Amino acid sequence: MITDIYAAALSVGEKPATLRKWVSRAELTHRGYDARRRVRVDLDELADLVAAKRAAASNEAA
Repeated sequence: MITDIYAAALSVGEKPATLRKWVSRAELTHRGYDARRRVRVDLDELADLVAAKRAAASNEAA
């Protein structure tokens, strides 16, 4: 599902600025802009990225 960056951030518990950073680093694919010129991203891709980052962080802590 493609949604704006603010709704996406809310759904995964991250800040919109973090998602914008991931988009700028090409870790997350930019899917265009909505009518209000907000960045759009794929929620499935985002969920996979967040899960991978959290798993990596927990592995570093252990």
